[in-house]
Amino acid sequence: MAKDKEEQNEEKPSLLSCFKNISFPFNTTFMIANSIFLATAAFWFVTVSTLHYKTDECNRLVTTPGIFVSFSLLSMALAGFYAAFYKSDCLFRIHFFIFFLWMFVVVAKAVFVYRLNNETNPRLFPGTKINEFRLEDYSGWVRRLVIKEDEWYRIRRCLVKDNVCNKLFSNQNMSAPEFHQMNLTPIQSGCCKPPLACGLTYVKPNNWTISRYYNNIVEDDCRRWNNSANTLCFDCDSCKAVTIANIHHTLFSLTFYVLHIAFSLSIGIVGWFAWLRILRETQN
Repeated sequence: MAKDKEEQNEEKPSLLSCFKNISFPFNTTFMIANSIFLATAAFWFVTVSTLHYKTDECNRLVTTPGIFVSFSLLSMALAGFYAAFYKSDCLFRIHFFIFFLWMFVVVAKAVFVYRLNNETNPRLFPGTKINEFRLEDYSGWVRRLVIKEDEWYRIRRCLVKDNVCNKLFSNQNMSAPEFHQMNLTPIQSGCCKPPLACGLTYVKPNNWTISRYYNNIVEDDCRRWNNSANTLCFDCDSCKAVTIANIHHTLFSLTFYVLHIAFSLSIGIVGWFAWLRILRETQN
């Protein structure tokens, strides 16, 4: 009886022995993939870090996240490469810990892009080619995530410093019909002019005559408009809305994030098989 039990136990395959007959070079493939990631992440990290310390405060709003992202990828690739090279269980654990954190961030960003795709709905003002945006179109969590009250002052100051309206104001002889047929960028539409629903009278691109009548929908923005170059509509909700819309245009498409998730998971699966094989060899 005891012999029969021993034979039955020997016949039961363990989880690690399931990959015994698999001859695919998982460890080598994983090491090569991480070496490519390592070189790419190192180049990205050095480039972004150099730009960060050479640029002004406004551009650091972009370079700061780039430093954290490139450093996390660099750490993950470095741990994965040495884990495959030295067949280290500890380094594999570190690699996959960073890997799951990275996948969480990528999936969260894909969800964020998906929500922005659904909520960014510019309205074409009747009789013109100008698209206008409303902050109310975005859900509360998107507004809180992108336009924080304590950070809007810094964003506003950067918009003024970068002279985002100068190109629009370059032609001071433009007539009202010509202005209304322009294809304005989101920033120009929301920050460099009052909402057309206010009914303000156009004089020049940077000069509008205040009317006594306001549209109830955008009344607050109508009162916030000022012809001063440092004010314009930078305090308007429409400017905050186009800032979100501008982020939507500068982010990668949803297809990119889906492909990125699929590619990362494929590399992660190869690494997982490599780790299991190393554990099996260690047990043997």
